Amino acid sequence: MKLVNIDEKAPDTFYIFVNQFNPITHHNFNLTKSFFSGAAASCSDAGFLKKYIEGKVRYLPYEPCNNDVLGVSPYFLTAINDYRIEYDAEVYRERHHPLYPSRLSALYAFGDLETCELVSGKYHWPLDTVQKFRLKDWPLTRIVKVNMEHVSLARHAYKVSMLENIDNLWAGYWSGFDNIILELPAAGFERKKYDSGVIWEYLIEGIVECAE
Repeated sequence: MKLVNIDEKAPDTFYIFVNQFNPITHHNFNLTKSFFSGAAASCSDAGFLKKYIEGKVRYLPYEPCNNDVLGVSPYFLTAINDYRIEYDAEVYRERHHPLYPSRLSALYAFGDLETCELVSGKYHWPLDTVQKFRLKDWPLTRIVKVNMEHVSLARHAYKVSMLENIDNLWAGYWSGFDNIILELPAAGFERKKYDSGVIWEYLIEGIVECAE
């Protein structure tokens, strides 16, 4: 299976942190030993299937609206930060790569155990929750390889700065670019260069089955 954003073959085995404290995840994993992306689970509907094939599915649940706020509080930025990031990422995908998996629908996976160990060490995700999966044969599968650290850096950048070139950030993300460097406000009036680093992950629009 070729990736849709890079001339590269997808891994034969994927590794996923399975959070069984989430009731839906627990139910799906223990009952079926498989996971469906949002789109894969919805393609039984003919109308949705047509939109998916054409790249016209809209996943965003909320749209920005006009408001009267001129100055915003730190809490305001914190409260909306994660959704602002997902909104910008999705809008860029819709406009430029409509046939790529959406972050709002896809399964998230890693290509090897070493990457899971890196993620566990950096973000304290429990390594003992990692399970091995393989793709189930589904003709409409789509996979992109992206650097998850673009999003990690964006979560900080959106809180402390009004980024001038948001499209550049998301263009790099969806193209499978490696690390990015952003100059952002730091303590006092200083500015500091932040390097995203690189942790590759895969967004899968499709179905995966437990390999063990």
